Amino acid sequence: MSNGFGPVAGAFKATVAYFSSFKRSTLAWGGLALGAVILLSVNLSSTIDLKAWSADLTQDRLFTISDGTRQILKSIDEPITARLYFSKNLADASPDIVRYFDRVRELFERYRDISGGKLQLTILDPEPFSDAEDKAVEGGLRGLRLNADGDVGYFGLVATNATDNQQVIPFFDPSRESYLEYDVTKLIYSLANPKKRTVGLMTSLPLDGGKSPMRQQQMQPWLMMGQIREFFDVKPIDQDVKEIPAGLDVLMVAQPTKLTPDAAYAIDQYALKGGKVLIFTDPVSDTAEMQLLQNQGNGEKELTKLLAGWGVNYDGSKVATDIKHARRVQFQNPQTGQPAVTDFVAWLGLDKSSINPKDVLSAGIDQINVASAGFLSKKDGATVDFSPILETSDSAEAVNVKDVGYGADPLALLRNYVSGGHKLVLAARLSGDVMSAFPDGPPKAADAAAKKDEKDKSAGKAGTSTADAAKKDAVPAAPSDTAKNDQVKSGKINIIVVADTDILADQFWVNTSLGQDVAIPTAHNAAFVVGALENLSGSNALIALRGRGVKDRPFTLVEDLRRGAEQKFRAKEEALEDKLKTTQAELQKIQASGNGGSAILSDKEQETVEKFRGEMVDTRRELRNVKLALRQDIDNLGGWLKFANIALVPLMLGMAAVGVSWRRTRQRRKTPKNER
Repeated sequence: MSNGFGPVAGAFKATVAYFSSFKRSTLAWGGLALGAVILLSVNLSSTIDLKAWSADLTQDRLFTISDGTRQILKSIDEPITARLYFSKNLADASPDIVRYFDRVRELFERYRDISGGKLQLTILDPEPFSDAEDKAVEGGLRGLRLNADGDVGYFGLVATNATDNQQVIPFFDPSRESYLEYDVTKLIYSLANPKKRTVGLMTSLPLDGGKSPMRQQQMQPWLMMGQIREFFDVKPIDQDVKEIPAGLDVLMVAQPTKLTPDAAYAIDQYALKGGKVLIFTDPVSDTAEMQLLQNQGNGEKELTKLLAGWGVNYDGSKVATDIKHARRVQFQNPQTGQPAVTDFVAWLGLDKSSINPKDVLSAGIDQINVASAGFLSKKDGATVDFSPILETSDSAEAVNVKDVGYGADPLALLRNYVSGGHKLVLAARLSGDVMSAFPDGPPKAADAAAKKDEKDKSAGKAGTSTADAAKKDAVPAAPSDTAKNDQVKSGKINIIVVADTDILADQFWVNTSLGQDVAIPTAHNAAFVVGALENLSGSNALIALRGRGVKDRPFTLVEDLRRGAEQKFRAKEEALEDKLKTTQAELQKIQASGNGGSAILSDKEQETVEKFRGEMVDTRRELRNVKLALRQDIDNLGGWLKFANIALVPLMLGMAAVGVSWRRTRQRRKTPKNER
C-alpha cells in the first residue's frame, strides 16, 4: 500500500517545499487568484448546466409547469409559431411589466424545450409607425397609452398554427399573472386542437343574455358561456324535441322549466345509448328567479321524474343549508331597516373538504360557491353507481324552499338553524347500468295505454265486457312511435348532476370590478363546469390547470369563533331589539295620552315614563354589550397574535440569551482556577 502512494507523497512534499520558498504575501495573493478562477468556473458551469433548474417555493406551485401542460406540449403534431410583442417604451414606463415580460419569455422558452421545438417564439418590438406595430394592431393586440402625447406600448401575443388558425392574448395584464400558465396553455391547446367539441345546450336560464324582466333592458351573456365557448361549439336544443340531434359530444341541461315529456324521453334514450349528459337543476335559482317566473312550466317535474327513473332522489321543495360553509353577506335587516352583515347558511362557499378527492374534477379545485342548492341521494335498491362530487359538511340542514330565495331572512335562518348531523350531496356522478326512466315506452304510447286501462275499468263497471265492446273501446296501439324511437330499455350511463344553477352565475365566481376586459375569478366555478364538460367529452388535460391562481385562505380559527359567537348572540340581539321597540312604543303611547290628552302627566304616569326610560337605557346597554361580544373572542385572538408577532420572539431570544449566560457563569464557578 505504501509503495503505491509513495510517488504521490513524494510529489506532494516537493510541491510543499517549492511553495515554501515564496513569501506569505505572494501565497495569499495567489490563493485569492486561484479562488476567483474556481468561483468563475463554477458560476459559468452552473449557468450552462443548471439553466433549467429552479426552485418553486410558492404554496400553489405557480412557477412549476404542470403535468397537464407537459402533456399538451408533447402532443403538438404541427408547428405553432408565437410572436411576443413587447414595447421598449413600455419597459421604461413600468419596471413591474419588465419583470413580468421576463417571466413570460422564460415560460415560452421552457415550453419550447418541452415541445421538442414544435413551439417557436419570436420577440418583436412594435416601435411607433413600424411594420411590427401594424402587425400587432392587425393581430388584435391592445395598446396601453403611456403619456399625454399619445405614445402607446404593447405587450401581447399572436400565435398561429400550420393551417393559419390564430389565437391572441391582447395584453398580458400583471393582475392575471397567477393565471399565466393556464392562459398560455389554453391558447396552445386551442391551436393544437382547432376542431372544437360540440355541446348541446337545453336551458331556460338567460345564459346568453336577454331582456331584464324588471327594466326591459338587454342583459349581458353570463361569463360562464364565454368560458365554455373557448373550448366548445355550443348548439341550442329546444325543450320540446322528440330526439336529441346527432353529433353532440355532451348534452348540457340547465333548469329547463319548459321541458316536455317527449324531450325528457329523448334525454333518457340519448343517455342510455351512451350519450354524455351534464345536468344543472335547482330548487331556487337566486340569480335568475325573476326570469324563470316568465318561463314557467312542468320542466322541473319532468326532470325530477327522469332522475328518479335512473335511481336518484331529488326534492325540489328542499334546500341544503350549512353553517360551516355559510358565506358572509350584507343585506337589509327587515326588522330594523338597517344594513346588516351575517352568515347566510343557504349561500355556501365549499372548500376542499367538500370535494371528493377521488374524482378527477377535484384537480386544482379549492373553492366553489353555490346558492340555495338542492341535494341528491341514491334511491333504495337502485342499480346506478352514485358517486358524490360535492357535499356539505355533516352539520347541514334541509330547509323548505319558501325560506330562501327572494325575500329570504338570513338572520332568521341562522337563528333557527339546527344541524342535521349528516352530509348532503350537492353534485354527483351517475354511471353504470340503469333501466329506462320510461319503462312503458314513449310518452304518447304510455298515455294511450293508460287511457285504455281507464276505459276497460269503466266498461267493466257498466257490465259491457263483450268482445264487441272491447273492440269498440280498444285504443289503437302506437307501434309506429315505438318503431321510430327504437326504444332502449337499459344501458350504461355517464352523467353528472349538479343540484344548483347559481354556480353558473357571474356574481358567485368572478370579480369584474376592473372591467369586462379583466375578469378575475374568485372561486373555481368555471374550472369545475368546463372541467366537467371536458371530462364527459373525453379530455382531462386542462382540468388541473384551471384552478391555478384562485386561492382563498381564510383564518379558519377566526371564522369558527365568529360563526359560533354570531349564532349564540343573534337570538339574544333580536329579543333585545323587540323589547326596545315595545318599550319605545309604550313610552310614546303614554306621552301622547298625557292625562286625558293634556301635556301634563300625572305622578303615576310620570313614574311609568321614568321606568320605561330606564328600561330603554338598560336594553340599549345590553344590546350594545351583545354586539361587542360578537367580536370579543376575535379581538382577544387578534391581541394574542399581535403579541406573538411583535413581542414573543424577542422575549424568547432574550430568555435564551439569559439562560446561556447563566449556564456559562455557573460552569465558570465550578471550574477550578488552575484549569481555566
